[in-house]
Amino acid sequence: MFSKTSEIYDVIIIGAGQAGLSAGYFLNKHGLSYVIFERGSIGESWLNQRWDSLRLDTPAWMNCLPGDLPEVGKRDQFIPSQDFHAGLTKYVENNRIPVKEHYRVTALDKDDSTGFFNVETDHNGEMEIWLAKKVIVASGMLNEPKTPSISKTLPANITQLHSFHYKNPDQLPAGNVLIVGSAKSGAQIAEEIAATAHKVYLATSKVGRLPRRYRGADITDWFVRSGNFELRTDELADPSIALNDVPFLVSGDGPLGHTLSLQGLYRDGVTLLGSLLRWEEGKLYFDDSTKANIQFGDQISAKIKQRVDEYIQKNGIAASPADVDDADLPDPEGLSVTTDTQLDIAEHGITTVIWATGLRGNFGWLKLPVFDQQSKLVHEEGVSPIRGLFFLGFPWLRTRKSGTIYGLQDDAAYITDQLAAQLSID
Repeated sequence: MFSKTSEIYDVIIIGAGQAGLSAGYFLNKHGLSYVIFERGSIGESWLNQRWDSLRLDTPAWMNCLPGDLPEVGKRDQFIPSQDFHAGLTKYVENNRIPVKEHYRVTALDKDDSTGFFNVETDHNGEMEIWLAKKVIVASGMLNEPKTPSISKTLPANITQLHSFHYKNPDQLPAGNVLIVGSAKSGAQIAEEIAATAHKVYLATSKVGRLPRRYRGADITDWFVRSGNFELRTDELADPSIALNDVPFLVSGDGPLGHTLSLQGLYRDGVTLLGSLLRWEEGKLYFDDSTKANIQFGDQISAKIKQRVDEYIQKNGIAASPADVDDADLPDPEGLSVTTDTQLDIAEHGITTVIWATGLRGNFGWLKLPVFDQQSKLVHEEGVSPIRGLFFLGFPWLRTRKSGTIYGLQDDAAYITDQLAAQLSID
């Protein structure tokens, strides 16, 4: 049974991560009444959906919320995820942002007769309906683990967990580990576990790679200086790029981070395999795509470095020559590739499978017609065709940097300006 609140907010924000808090910062500037509902604690995903040793893979100067600056002397460092989470809590306090923690939104709808949005919440079993003139959905696109159906066929004595729930190697039983998925999470976890007594097998996939540093600067410095991050979504020659964009392999581990590559993992003792196909009679079967997957990472890295070289030459920049980066050395002959396309679980002592197979968004609570036939959110630069509904913090919302912490300054300012303009007309 729901109780209905009497107050009508100008805005309700769903999600108290970096996107929702950034919107709150600008709503304060506009002098609007609002509240943020968060299903867990402030910055919940940073608290419970990251492993212990994770560091952000962009330098500190790119991870400041609106109105903040990096700590003195730490501009180019890569901060632990726990420190970023602590910073979100401090940001709420410093900017007096009203957040209701442990308020899970169970439904969002709009009453056409009043024009107000109805936001249903569950707070420790207390069900309420809140009213708002405008709503910003800042809950993120990736909050629920995806696990392939093959996971249901594995023997009961194999420990299985998703990278979503992985914390550290100490939680793993004795024995060896198969990690399925070699995008950023899978590769970083493989690197961590490979430094322990566990032997690691990695089922790879086609993922691009970045050199961490190039020509005397972090690669992200070159991206920003060259305008790479400013590419607009509506300027993409192929819109499917925005839908299928996978984060490049790179790591923030170490004082200035480091390059992360499949061949580098091989040198760390990781056995590289193709994509996992099936499980049958005690054996895991893989395709033979490993060499192609390594070469794809090499090609992307080479292409990115070529673009940086062209930018430097075109603008007459006095940049350092390229240093030798062992992790970024290409492997055109596939010397890092195992010829195995099958693994006997018992023979290889595999006791754990970690599914680094990605996340999906759960929008079952969104009771409005905001999806197209491909289940893609319909909006124009974060502004929904349903008047008063906005989206923030999603990849490629407006530009390439949308969905990153670095992109929130511009996106949150734009969305809250659009929202305030609507309120002035309504």
